[in-house]
Amino acid sequence: MSASVSVDTNKIDRVLGELLALSVAEVGRTLVDIADDAEANAADKWYTQVRKRTGKTGKLKTELRRGTGDKLEAVVSSATETDKRTYLVHRPGPLSMRKKKVLASEYAEIMSYFRQNGRLPEGIVARRIDETGQPVQLSREVRNPLAADGKNLWNELARKEGTKIILARADDLDAAMQRAANRLRQG
Repeated sequence: MSASVSVDTNKIDRVLGELLALSVAEVGRTLVDIADDAEANAADKWYTQVRKRTGKTGKLKTELRRGTGDKLEAVVSSATETDKRTYLVHRPGPLSMRKKKVLASEYAEIMSYFRQNGRLPEGIVARRIDETGQPVQLSREVRNPLAADGKNLWNELARKEGTKIILARADDLDAAMQRAANRLRQG
C-alpha cells in the first residue's frame, strides 16, 4: 500500500510571489513613514539651531529607493540632489559671538568715551571709520544665544536622531509583514 501527496509548485510560486509583492509594498510604505518621522524631526529642529534662513538649506525630502540587488530603502535627503549645502550647515560654536546694533540712547555715551580716550569702550566695535576718523555703525559684541557645539546639523539631526527613530519603530516593520500576510490570506 502506498500513499502519495502532490503539490502544485506553480501555485506555490504564485502565492509566494504575491506574498513578496505585498510584503515589499507594505514594508516600503512603513519605511517611508519612518523616514518621514525622521525628516519631520530634523526639519522641526533645523532652524532652531541656526539663524540664517536662506531657504536653500534645511529643505528635506523622503523617497523610497530600490537599491542594488534586493535592497529597499527610504532615504531622507536634501530637497535638491545638486544642492549639498544642507549637509554642510553647522551649529554655531561654543565661543560664537554676534554683533548687536548700539541703541541710539547709548550712542552719545559711547562717542563721548571715544572722544575722551581715543578708543571705543570694551565690547563695542565699529564697522568702519569715516574720512574724519570717527567710528561709524557701532555695534556691541554679545554671546550668540544659539552657541552650541559647532557640530554638523545633518549628522546630528538627520542621521543620529533618525537612527534613534528607526530603532524605536523597528517593530513597525514586523507589523507590515504581518499585514501583508493577512491581506494575502483574506484575498
